[in-house]
Formats: sequence, structure tokens, C-alpha cells
Amino acid sequence: MIGSTAAWDRLLDLIDVTKASGVHNMSPETAIADAIRESVVNAPSLRTCLYPGCLHQYDHAACMTGRTPDRSEWSGQGWRMVNRGPSTGSVCPEHVDIVTQHLPRTVDLPNGRWMVACACDWMSRPQTYGGLLRPLWQEHLLLAAGELQAPVTLAETPGRLPLGEHTEATLTELYEALEDTEHDRAETREAAQAMYKSWDWHRHALGGVSRAVVAVCNMMRTSADFLDHRDWTVDRIDAYLWAVLIGFDDDRLKEIAARHRWNEHRIKYVREMHALLAPVTDPQPKED
Repeated sequence: MIGSTAAWDRLLDLIDVTKASGVHNMSPETAIADAIRESVVNAPSLRTCLYPGCLHQYDHAACMTGRTPDRSEWSGQGWRMVNRGPSTGSVCPEHVDIVTQHLPRTVDLPNGRWMVACACDWMSRPQTYGGLLRPLWQEHLLLAAGELQAPVTLAETPGRLPLGEHTEATLTELYEALEDTEHDRAETREAAQAMYKSWDWHRHALGGVSRAVVAVCNMMRTSADFLDHRDWTVDRIDAYLWAVLIGFDDDRLKEIAARHRWNEHRIKYVREMHALLAPVTDPQPKED
């Protein structure tokens, strides 16, 4: 309990024999209950900065209720929240800038593994246990802030160590690097196969959609030119379909818009939809 409250003062008055004659008009049991309630309600709910090694804290309960914290260093002014990624929590004003520059994001890989992607384009190695993403990002954050020196591995050491100078530790590091390489190779192959299967499925699906849309456009042109000489600009629904699937030139589109009372937002939307369907309805010839 930090500081003194009115409930504690009343409790002390009731304990005092000279003031126990009904000054506060309540029983000792009620005074004790009030003191316990106020101690629970006013108890600080401290949140620590998520930056590794930072011990700054603020009173979350005081910020939510609007009361003044019991200590000035527990003020929540300038603190920020990180609500997504492998490392969620609060950030003190001192580390808001560095954390904002390196906000983490969890990436789900197709083979059931995870990795963390940073706002600075850094990415961790794939991990089978998601709990390792937070310490990996924390290490990267400290390296980016210059508070941690990157370890020099054998692979980064210039030159090749002669065979006679190898020790058990250097050989162990080489074997571990070889095992990681073999695992990464298998993982890369699985990821490549998954991406190829996804691409192949989408390729066939988009090909079918393209054929269907082109067939509809051809039927609309045939109806307008040969079959029943239908005017696709008379009805607003017909005009909308023609504008999206086949398209009008700028002058003709403005004329159709004035006839059917299309506002500028509808005209912009029609042009955007036609631009999205243009690669399907009017594919460009392949370059040699």
C-alpha cells in the first residue's frame, strides 16, 4: 500500500480509544472493509517496458481511471502499446522510436513453421517453436540499437582454418552449420513446391475465369452488332455491365454517366473495375 487513504485514517481513529466513540459513525468491521477495498482499488497495476533490459514502469490502473499515480515515475504519459506480433506489451517514451522502427510481425510459413519479420526488412530464420520468435526479435533490436555486439561465427571468419588447427569446438560448429544447411535445403524445397502448387492452381483458375469473361464479352458484342442490334446504353444495368466488361471511351462514358445520373464516384469505380478486368478481357500479345 503506497501512501495514506481516508479509509486507513478512519481505521486508525477507530482503533484509538479516545476517537472510538463514534466520530465517523461506523463500526470497526466497516472501517476494516473500507480500508481493504481502497487498498485493492488503489493498488498500482504496473506495466514494464518491453524493450530488453528496460526497467521503466507505469501504473496502468491509474491511467485507466484517470487518477494520479502514487509515484511520479509511474506516469503513463508518452507510453505506447504494441498489440500484435511476437512481442506485445508497453513501450516507454525512451524506446518508442527504436521499437517503432523495428516493429515485429509474425509470419506463418506453409510448412507449419514461423518466422518474425521486422519493419526494417530483417527476417529471422524459420522456427518450429513460436516461443523463440520473441527472443530472436529482442536480439535483433539490441543489435540495431548498438547495445549488443554481433557474435562472429566461424563462417564469417576470413580465411580457411588449417585442418591441424581445428579443435573440438570448431568441428562442432562446422557440423552444426552443415546440419542447419541440410535442414534449410529440405525446408526450401518444401516451400518451393508449395508455392509452385499454389501458383499452378491459381493459373488454371484464372485461365478459366478469363475464358468465361471473354465469352460473355463476345456474346455482348455479337448481340449489339448482329443478333438483335441491342443498344447496351439504354438500360442503366446494361450500360454498367458494358462499361465494366468492355468499356467506353472517355467522351462516351461521360455521356452515359449524364444519361443515367452516375456521380463521379460511380464513374471512378467503373473505370477501376474495367482496369482490373482489362488483362482478362483484352490480354496483351506476348513479347518475343
